[in-house]
Amino acid sequence: MSFPQPPTLNAPPPCRPRPGSAFSLLEVVVAIGIFALGIVAVIALFAPAAKSVSANSDTEAAARLATLISGELQRRVAPGAPSPFASVAALLKKSTAGGHQLTADDAKPDYDIATDPQLLFASRDGTKIGTYADTAVWGAPNSNREKFFEIALIRNESLSPLTDPAATNPADPDATALLLAYTVRIRWPAFVALSGAGAQQVGANPAGAVRFDHSSKLSLFVTGVVSR
Repeated sequence: MSFPQPPTLNAPPPCRPRPGSAFSLLEVVVAIGIFALGIVAVIALFAPAAKSVSANSDTEAAARLATLISGELQRRVAPGAPSPFASVAALLKKSTAGGHQLTADDAKPDYDIATDPQLLFASRDGTKIGTYADTAVWGAPNSNREKFFEIALIRNESLSPLTDPAATNPADPDATALLLAYTVRIRWPAFVALSGAGAQQVGANPAGAVRFDHSSKLSLFVTGVVSR
């Protein structure tokens, strides 16, 4: 006959939950703080990346716009007229004769692109191109909200001089030229939309010593020609 053995004295105690095994309030607060810092860091990294993507997108749009400008200028040529390039030539700024006109304009602290009749403007998608006051393009009343790109045209005086150096008397070489060469400067943003229906010229500070500061704008230069 057998009898049950008494329990040994060195048997392991039953498992019981350890007091304090849950996260303390301090640990939770620290974890939330670390998570918040991580989110802020991610946002800080994302913002420049998003800005870079936007800038690249606008640069690509400006490059496409250069092709559209070429077509717009060619459309303004009148092959059968005595001076077929007159409409385009009126938009070209001088580059060597008497100084570089565009550089001189930009150096003025009060250079207002809205009052320069030689400039063209274009919408961000390039579907609208026209002078500042062209209501046929921008509608009436004239709105600046769509004028994203500012377009300046510069005469290439090496290929298309203002006067014929071989002529005895000053003459208009554009009247007999086969082409008119130029450089286009596309600069942006020209205007930014405000709340409501308004828009403001970028860099405008009417009360400051420099009323219009264009230094923050991006630029793209492209050469081109129009022909008869």
